[in-house]
Amino acid sequence: MSQYLTILYHALAVVGALFTTKYFYKMVKLFIDIKDKRIYKYIASISMIFVPIVVIFVSDLTNVLFTLFWFLMIVIICYKGTIIQKISTVMILYPIVVNVNFLMRYIPVSFKNGALDNMCWIYTIAIFWYVLYRYTKDKIASTRQYINSKTWLLLDLINIAPFLNIIITIIWTNYDEQYKAKIIAILCLLSNIGILLLIKFIVDSVKIKLENKNYKIQYDYYQLLENEQLNTRKIYHDMNNNLQVIGNFIENGDKKDALKYIMQISKSTEIYRNKKFCNNHIVNAVLNNKMMLISKNHIDCKINISIQNLIALDDLDLCSLFANTIDNAIDASLKISDSKKRQICIKVRTKNNFFIYSIKNNKANDIVKKEGRIISNKPNSKMHGFGIQNVKEIINKYNGTFDINYTDKEFEIVTIING
Repeated sequence: MSQYLTILYHALAVVGALFTTKYFYKMVKLFIDIKDKRIYKYIASISMIFVPIVVIFVSDLTNVLFTLFWFLMIVIICYKGTIIQKISTVMILYPIVVNVNFLMRYIPVSFKNGALDNMCWIYTIAIFWYVLYRYTKDKIASTRQYINSKTWLLLDLINIAPFLNIIITIIWTNYDEQYKAKIIAILCLLSNIGILLLIKFIVDSVKIKLENKNYKIQYDYYQLLENEQLNTRKIYHDMNNNLQVIGNFIENGDKKDALKYIMQISKSTEIYRNKKFCNNHIVNAVLNNKMMLISKNHIDCKINISIQNLIALDDLDLCSLFANTIDNAIDASLKISDSKKRQICIKVRTKNNFFIYSIKNNKANDIVKKEGRIISNKPNSKMHGFGIQNVKEIINKYNGTFDINYTDKEFEIVTIING
């Protein structure tokens, strides 16, 4: 009977190991994306099983360093991103592995059965990674989008002390002094969790910066409405005088001058007229606002909008989507010296519960990428270049798709959201 129980404990331990690997794998994906080819996903998911359940004892040089090297190789080979992102991911997560696996070995519970003890140890680790993932997934899910290489490097400098501390402590502590290693492991684990909270704070700070830009767009929208109301009041104020002048021309039989004066009034008020592109007031407001700048800079703009159903995006996100992408298209167009070649094409439609938006513009400048992200060509690129990043965040919020296509002469963004 005990033999069958031992087999059962081993089988359950394998299930626990797979469960642990699943959530450890998900934790890694919070920081870096796996490569697109399916083979990399298979390699990473299979190879990763040895990392979160590695057995750690004091003076355990082999397991500590070999698992570190193994984890680093998996991340470098199977995941996207810069080398600093990959190293940072390892430096953040591997000390947690060492601390947790080392401490869990000393939980004062023993069933005097190696297989049962091992199963309980694995399930304790599995619960830890499950809880850690569930707690952090929403807090640091945007890490890949909002943290750049300089910030990763800063986090590494903060993390290097607990990273080296626990590894050196485990390797050099004697069995008789393992209580010291336990104390250091607890402190380092708290430090590692604190670093995860710091990452959340950094991500939130960048998000606030982007949201402030959204509010700036919204403020510009309301300012436009206020200016339009002011211009409308001005037109009404001048209307009486204009009617008297026209009346005088008609009384004097001077119809030619009357018509000429009417044409002058029509031209002077043309800039105040808002065009109705669709039934959505936000889209109309943004497009009317941008069309003034487009017209001023002699950009040929073609707009084709067919929005028949309600749009899934809320007003702020919709405003940001249009404003950011059109601003980028205008900026690219202004870099074309020949105004006849400046062209923007905007297409929007809703079909079968899908919201489809595309914007294409001619361009003269080269596309500059850094860390897999398109950056601004403006003089102070650190203060710009958030437009596309902001749009990506909006699309991800609605589980939509976001594609960028470009040639030497054209740049196109296509987004699809299931409404």
